[in-house]
Amino acid sequence: MNVFAGKSKAWLEEQLALAQAEYAAGKTVVSVGGGELSSGKVIVTSIVARIEALYIALNALDSVNYPLSVIARRTRTKAVFS
Repeated sequence: MNVFAGKSKAWLEEQLALAQAEYAAGKTVVSVGGGELSSGKVIVTSIVARIEALYIALNALDSVNYPLSVIARRTRTKAVFS
């Protein structure tokens, strides 16, 4: 599913660069509260999932420079017993 349908290639490339920089920096989102009781909701998509979604959108616009093989996940694991 292309969650970024309709976005320009330039915008997608900019977002991809930002996501890759966040991943390289090891950024995380932390929420801490104290004292008064408070409530809130934050939706955080993992950086890896964001990068994959951006690649899917870029692949739809330019499959030569953004092949899906770059983000192919392993679908099977092999158990090794010793």
